[in-house]
Amino acid sequence: MQCFNDAKQWSNHNPSLHSKNEYPFIQTEFLQSLESNNSLNQDTGWQSHYLSLADLDMAVPAFIKHHSYGEYVFDWAWADAYARHGLVYYPKLIVAAPYTPATGPRILSSTSTFDGKELSNRLFTHCEEKQLSGAHILFPTQNESQQLIDHGWQQRLGVQFHWYNRGYENFEHFLSHFKSRKRKNIIKERAQFQRSDMDFIWREGHAITQQEWQDFYFCYQRTYAKRGMQGYITLEAFKEMATMQALNKQMHLLVCRYQHQNIAFALFFSDSQHLYGRYWGCVQDIHGLHFEACYYRGIEFAIAKGLKVFNPGTQGEHKISRGFEPVLTQSLHYLSHPDFHQAVSRFVKEEAEALLDYQKQCYEELPFNETSKPAIKRFSDETT
Repeated sequence: MQCFNDAKQWSNHNPSLHSKNEYPFIQTEFLQSLESNNSLNQDTGWQSHYLSLADLDMAVPAFIKHHSYGEYVFDWAWADAYARHGLVYYPKLIVAAPYTPATGPRILSSTSTFDGKELSNRLFTHCEEKQLSGAHILFPTQNESQQLIDHGWQQRLGVQFHWYNRGYENFEHFLSHFKSRKRKNIIKERAQFQRSDMDFIWREGHAITQQEWQDFYFCYQRTYAKRGMQGYITLEAFKEMATMQALNKQMHLLVCRYQHQNIAFALFFSDSQHLYGRYWGCVQDIHGLHFEACYYRGIEFAIAKGLKVFNPGTQGEHKISRGFEPVLTQSLHYLSHPDFHQAVSRFVKEEAEALLDYQKQCYEELPFNETSKPAIKRFSDETT
């Protein structure tokens, strides 16, 4: 197993594996843009540690982490428990898409099946050799999870809310499947923006102007500042992504303009089947604009492009009444300390029971009429 601290070197080691991947957030161009613009390095607590297993024909986007920020699978309590027992939780190994809570490939392999037992054993051994507290695979696909879960990992569940395209011709066709009262609520909510002087303009990555990038970044940081935080990604990293040959076609910036001024932005990414809502920000808070820009315009975009799934990001029960369905996400965890590994096993099993009940409760709140209500989905990477 070889380790690389540079995304380009990693992809060059087995380019055929990387060329097949269309999921944007582990593409070489995405990772390179972060690395070369102070968004992904040891100073940020994300140490690139890409793995290549040539004999297994696999590549793994791995990082050595010195904190748990930007992961969206919360293990701070585990780190605290380690500290209370005089143990060190960081550094740890994570297999993930940086700053991205979106299910997607975490194991690049030449085939859909791979040797999960051998890969697991090598990752565990690697943790011991590097004195890492454990390994964590965040937001893997169901196919990957199935091939790994029986080989020493603990599965942890989460819940997100995704929109699914069931052959809708337009937004009105989508709404026609709602209960009458729920449909009227959406129409009323959208009406203010259809009557106003506000314009909504889609820009593909290469077409985003310098002024739009500047204004977007102000809004992006303002969103984080409300929570007393700072955005993880630099302006230069975003701008470099927009110049990359493949990635710029997968970046979509919705510019919200009022009286010729940029007042809000929503940044999306896409692949052939998915739309991913990633970042939102505004100059000033306007009631309902977040829903219009981040959800309704995203749904319209997905329908127009024939995309099957729209993942608007984490959390948000307010998405349910707008037709976003509760789905399960996964993460896989291995802790080198056997007692803590067993403790985590008990914790995630109890947590899973509560989350499955929560998913069912959310499903009952969906706005669809009885003839249109979809079957409950198990995992987030189901596309139908």
